[in-house]
Amino acid sequence: AGSQDGAGEVNALLESEKVDLAKAVADSQESASEYDLTRLANTVDGYAPKPNYIVKSALNMELIWCPPGSFIMGPDGNNPARPVILTKGFYLGKFELTQEEYEKVMVINPSEFKGEKLPVEMVSWNDAVAFCEALKKKERVPNGWKFSLPSEAQWEYACRAGTKTKFSWGNDITPKLANYKDSALEKTAEVGSYAPNPWGFFDMHGNVWEWCADWYYNYSNGSEIDPIGPKTGTRRVTRGGSWFLGGDSARSAERNYGTRPPDFRKGNVGFRVSLQKQ
Repeated sequence: AGSQDGAGEVNALLESEKVDLAKAVADSQESASEYDLTRLANTVDGYAPKPNYIVKSALNMELIWCPPGSFIMGPDGNNPARPVILTKGFYLGKFELTQEEYEKVMVINPSEFKGEKLPVEMVSWNDAVAFCEALKKKERVPNGWKFSLPSEAQWEYACRAGTKTKFSWGNDITPKLANYKDSALEKTAEVGSYAPNPWGFFDMHGNVWEWCADWYYNYSNGSEIDPIGPKTGTRRVTRGGSWFLGGDSARSAERNYGTRPPDFRKGNVGFRVSLQKQ
């Protein structure tokens, strides 16, 4: 009656029926509280969300599942926006890799700004790949899966988290939202210091540039499926901006300023780890 004739019909219920209805609503709310509704809302049709993956050999580093899906990648500079389809889900680090996690696996800590919970920096693309290889030897992973850097498309997909604005929270950036030049910290901030994006990822905007797997290349005008960039090149892609540059460099689509040769190291360049099928 409530759905057919309107909510006014609820007032016509007997007192005992109202009590039963209130109890049913309370029971439903209690059940719903056990689920992460934000993650459920961002699940692609036909794919159930997976629990976060915990990498025990790297101090219980937490990875978030990103389901298969599609999004508009870009634009940036001369690179046009175009549809991208990712046919395989993947895990990606909830946080930028910290110095204590890096040191646990690699024994050394090359960072300029020291702090266990600060993101590791002064790491080259080669260093990041070596970390993933070392992690593979220490950690038991599901058969056919590997630790790696995310592709550029995977990184932007996770950064956007279903949004279409310049940043995952909207079109404007302030020092309350991310660590970039206007924040005036002039160094890295501890991972997780700012609010996460809708999928639960922290510091995708600002703090340190993050290495991606791809060689840098100019986008095509057409749609792409699982793009991974060219097989050869001279510069690797970094994403996300850093504490050193202005807010525009931290846009979800930004990719120009951070492209570097694979042996480049600086105090504003780090990475986050992905786990995906080979």
